[in-house]
Amino acid sequence: MKTPSKPILAAALICLLSGPAVLSAECLDVPEPVVALDHGSRYTADSEDRSDIDRVSNASVTAALKPIDKFISALAKTSNRALLQPRKAQAHAACVGDALAVWADADALSQLESVNAQMSAPSRIAGLAFAYATIRPMLDDKDQRKLIDDWLRRRADAIVEYWDRESPKNASRNNLRAWAAVAVARIGLSLDEQRLQHWAAYSALRVACDAEPDGSLPMEMARGPLALHYQLHAVGPLVVTAALLREEGFLLFAACDRAIPRAAEFAVAAINDPTLAAAHAGEVQSYAKGDETLREFEVAWAAAYLEFIDNPDLRQLVAEFSNLGHSKLGGSQTLLWSPQG
Repeated sequence: MKTPSKPILAAALICLLSGPAVLSAECLDVPEPVVALDHGSRYTADSEDRSDIDRVSNASVTAALKPIDKFISALAKTSNRALLQPRKAQAHAACVGDALAVWADADALSQLESVNAQMSAPSRIAGLAFAYATIRPMLDDKDQRKLIDDWLRRRADAIVEYWDRESPKNASRNNLRAWAAVAVARIGLSLDEQRLQHWAAYSALRVACDAEPDGSLPMEMARGPLALHYQLHAVGPLVVTAALLREEGFLLFAACDRAIPRAAEFAVAAINDPTLAAAHAGEVQSYAKGDETLREFEVAWAAAYLEFIDNPDLRQLVAEFSNLGHSKLGGSQTLLWSPQG
């Protein structure tokens, strides 16, 4: 094992002096690891297209996921700082590594006790995996790397097992499967495990190749007024999976007659003209009704997309957003997908 650098020694000293809540300089509080997750649906039981929100259940789901989501957001910000502040990079990396090690040691997210928990977990595991991928090359502690590697490998294997054997029929081909794909892709790349990379590519295409000629995704267009919302929710992980795996020889952007680019281009066109999605869904879209406004994280995938495929309409659409942040994809996509990132 290498001798720890001065920044890491300083971080460790502050950790000892400050107590267990703060791990190192400019670091983050580590929440109690969420080992078991068990929650219901955000939608009413009689909502055939799963677009009618049950306010009580929705609040319960949000409460169950909030500690995880806050942790992921903090990890993303700290891992981004490791890229933005080279002189403090190892200290920030130590922060993220120490925090993830706490969750890894507890085998967090290993007990997913409901169907809805199984389906919500992959996007959260993706967020944990992206933060780790950013700082993993900066970690000197080989034992810590192995602890986190092994934990993420178990989470990836559990995702594969569930989505291959137990997932509901519709979910196995919609945005939820796309999030499973990007989580497994990110872990597979970090650990250099081709079996995981292949599964991620297969899963992304299982969703994308259903795209209609205009790029609309049938499983998402079946979501009534939320059709465009869920098209965007699928396009994000599909695009990032394709971008991540490209250097490994997976030509996902070209597969199924450019299914992923067509899905992305439909999303952009429908944001500008929601009637395009309404024509498929049969209902006015949430964006058109004013129930929802476009948020930065919904188009954060543009940074990865524009790295490989130019689209003037997409460039114009995201011009108002300076950061293109999405914590479950590693934070600032502008930073991660820029030539400097």
